[in-house]
Amino acid sequence: MANLERIVDVQIALRTAGLQQQAFSDILLVGEYDDSAGRVEIITSAAQALELAEGDEDAPIYRAALAAFSQTPHLSRVFLGRRDDGETVTTAMTAIEAANNDWYAAINADHVEADVPDFAAWIEAREKLFLTTLSNADNLAGGASTAATLMTNGYLRTAWFYHPDANENWPDAALLSRQFTILPGGETYANQALSAVAATNLTETNAQAVFAKNGNTYEPFRNWALTQNGKVAGGEFIDVIRTRDALCEQIRVNVVQTLRNARVPFTDRGIARIAQAVRAALDLMVRRGGIAEPELDEDANVIPSYSISVPLSVNVPVNDKANRILRDLTFTARLAGAIHATQIRGELVLDPTLVAA
Repeated sequence: MANLERIVDVQIALRTAGLQQQAFSDILLVGEYDDSAGRVEIITSAAQALELAEGDEDAPIYRAALAAFSQTPHLSRVFLGRRDDGETVTTAMTAIEAANNDWYAAINADHVEADVPDFAAWIEAREKLFLTTLSNADNLAGGASTAATLMTNGYLRTAWFYHPDANENWPDAALLSRQFTILPGGETYANQALSAVAATNLTETNAQAVFAKNGNTYEPFRNWALTQNGKVAGGEFIDVIRTRDALCEQIRVNVVQTLRNARVPFTDRGIARIAQAVRAALDLMVRRGGIAEPELDEDANVIPSYSISVPLSVNVPVNDKANRILRDLTFTARLAGAIHATQIRGELVLDPTLVAA
């Protein structure tokens, strides 16, 4: 019998495989636990952390996990990274990274302040975040302190809380577990209520001292308690750092998928395909809230969310074409930001003509 392929030769290529993409919603609690367990363990409940802590209810790794899972909402899973007794921060974090690098933000569960600069330095060289809680009162004063060191070094990937009882409270783990349930671009880290964390009564002087060093607090406001500031040590807001990281990753993934799926010619049409991959990532961040939606100015002119500059093929240097490298594709996007505080002024009057105006 003759083969039908003689008449109709059909072949269907599968282009459905996705590129592994970095997540920005997983936290890593670093601390000591059962050394027979893995260097990195993934847990879905605080009870599992207690088991790894060999039943020690005072173990920092368990208490940090308890804070994380006490939030509503909270992350469905948490990474634990084992730091063995006597290990340096660099040794432990490098081993953790080699074992499993799928997490985004790390927290030192033991809150040992002397280790914080090493954690901050290690994290700064990676596209990740580090949160911690400082308790020493010298962080409230001028002069040398861990907080001053973090600010002086301009660390944009380290954020810290001040809490005088850091051995009993984990606002860092609580805040990330709560806010990381929101996709990058839609969250903020100020004005958040936390569960299982005691609020700190600070004088206004001490609160302002924390803010002056780009630190964060969890303070009572009447019958509520709320996080304040929402910044990293370098002065930027935490949500901006996470939004930027997520946008960079989405652009990478989109462009790689474009290049993988088919040959992209070095022509205006091909360059437009790369630009569209970038535009798709920007549009996604607009939908998620990290980049501002189009708005109108006072003259009803549309202010776009972003603009993209795309080079013409004829203007690309010959050497770049020879090396098959596209440069000079740039964009500018407007951050949506978030309102953390307001100033409202008004007047009470008797003259009705003033109101009518």
